[in-house]
Amino acid sequence: MRKRIYEIIEAAENNDKASSTYDAIMLLAIIVSIIPLGFKNSLPFFYYSDLIITTLFIFDYFLRLITADFKLQDHSAIAFVKYPFTPWAIVDLVSILPTITVLNSGFKLFRLFRIVRTLRVLRIFKAFRYSKSIKIKESSSSDWILRIL
Repeated sequence: MRKRIYEIIEAAENNDKASSTYDAIMLLAIIVSIIPLGFKNSLPFFYYSDLIITTLFIFDYFLRLITADFKLQDHSAIAFVKYPFTPWAIVDLVSILPTITVLNSGFKLFRLFRIVRTLRVLRIFKAFRYSKSIKIKESSSSDWILRIL
């Protein structure tokens, strides 16, 4: 079952309808989550849509974590420890953190993220994962970071 989940959550390269549907839903969620950045005032719709989309992103992160051994092609427990430090997992986590701080102001560690709430714009990078026309070759974390710098 985890293998099938992995096949669905990875960008569709074949004609897998479930994977294509998942990719389309995630792309739509990313686009909807970025729309509020263009408005000066925050509307209640944006607040609730952000909660729903962040929940979806957390669910996506969890699915990717439980299928990390397939992604990293390492069928040992170490894959589950390594995964959170991969570039895409970091992008996923950073795109989730700003909303978590709004949900519970008790996260003193995350108060810094309230200041930089515009980290939501990093959700654009999540779109690269689901786009068929944009393919980023995955390599080691240091190579990925060096290419950005």
